[in-house]
Amino acid sequence: MRKLVSTVIVLSVLGFQTATPGQTTGSADWKRFRVTTEHFSVSLPALPVVIRRGQYGQMPAGIPPFGLPVRKAANSYAAYQDGVVYLLIYFANPSHEERLEFFLDEQLKRSELRNAEILATNETSENGRRVLTYQFNKYDFQKSFSYPGTLKLVDDKDRTFALLAIGKDQTDSSVAQFLQSLEMADKPGGVDVGGGASNASEVNEPANAIAAANTASRKAMIIVKPEPQYTEAARRKMLRGSVTLRAVLSASGKVTNVEVTSGLPDFAGSSIEAAGKLCFIPAVKDGRFVSTAVELQYNFNIY
Repeated sequence: MRKLVSTVIVLSVLGFQTATPGQTTGSADWKRFRVTTEHFSVSLPALPVVIRRGQYGQMPAGIPPFGLPVRKAANSYAAYQDGVVYLLIYFANPSHEERLEFFLDEQLKRSELRNAEILATNETSENGRRVLTYQFNKYDFQKSFSYPGTLKLVDDKDRTFALLAIGKDQTDSSVAQFLQSLEMADKPGGVDVGGGASNASEVNEPANAIAAANTASRKAMIIVKPEPQYTEAARRKMLRGSVTLRAVLSASGKVTNVEVTSGLPDFAGSSIEAAGKLCFIPAVKDGRFVSTAVELQYNFNIY
């Protein structure tokens, strides 16, 4: 049997705070973080959220039409600052099996870069490695607004790296620093990422910071939506069902005020943990980032 977990997200604007799009605090306080098992390090504004992303290969396993895509390792490391989501994604790519274009077309466009319009492409070489750099606009689902961004794909031995910034492009100094900061080495320098950070805040938004609904000119744009884990306890009980959460996506880029509004208690913990790893660009009202409410529904199935 296999598990199936799906996520439904409904955004509704409920509040405001302070922070201005376009402001940059600078990258002087950034740190270099390393993942020793994957032999790389990268500069980020904070300890990243670690997401076991996974990927799909091109060839099915099993007997068609019942075969499922072969899953290869892929992990995301995400951080947020000043209206920009920074992502370093590690893709296993044994023997250069896939070209760099595959990771844009068959991986990123199905997830982080869904609804993105590619504006320009540049191919270069860095230390003998093939590199593709893309400029793009990423739109919301209704295509009512967009944010600029830059993607850099690097081909290295049995792996591919994607450095992705959404919210600003490489003309921003912090984005430019991030794109040039990847170190690939047997013993990379930096602070160990370990299990990574949570993007959930223990400090809830006060009631007076959550104001009128539907007043934002731009809704929050969720970039990374991790799936919850289907627990072994739930598997033993053969449970199916859903959990609905209410949370606030704060102007600071943190997930706050998370509460269960309905659903099976067995799935509540993993749903809350998944919500705490959401990465997003906050909503905008009157030229400032604002806090907004989100309803998250996680569906759990065994088939």
